[in-house]
Amino acid sequence: MSAFCVFGMTFDAAIKRAEKKVRDDKLTMEQWKKKVHELAEQILLEAKPTQVSPPFDAPQFAKEWIEVARKTSRIHAPKVMVRKPKTDKHGNPVVSKTTGLPALGWEPY
Repeated sequence: MSAFCVFGMTFDAAIKRAEKKVRDDKLTMEQWKKKVHELAEQILLEAKPTQVSPPFDAPQFAKEWIEVARKTSRIHAPKVMVRKPKTDKHGNPVVSKTTGLPALGWEPY
């Protein structure tokens, strides 16, 4: 079972989000690219972390993925996460209404 992954924000994902937001026909290509990069920098620092790696079987593989990602691209705030049963504010397990089984979610490792 794959229970570990990396959450964070990569510059490539931030660029894709920025490209969707910058819609202006009056800009030249250079102006558009500059505006996209500026917005991508802002998104990289402020966006909610998302899953950026494939699932792994062990935490050391997720840590190795972070090292490679730092060498090959820009990644902001990478964090290894583990899949665990969700709990409510009282510590009781959250049960899925459709399956009747405990619901799973991602928590920091």
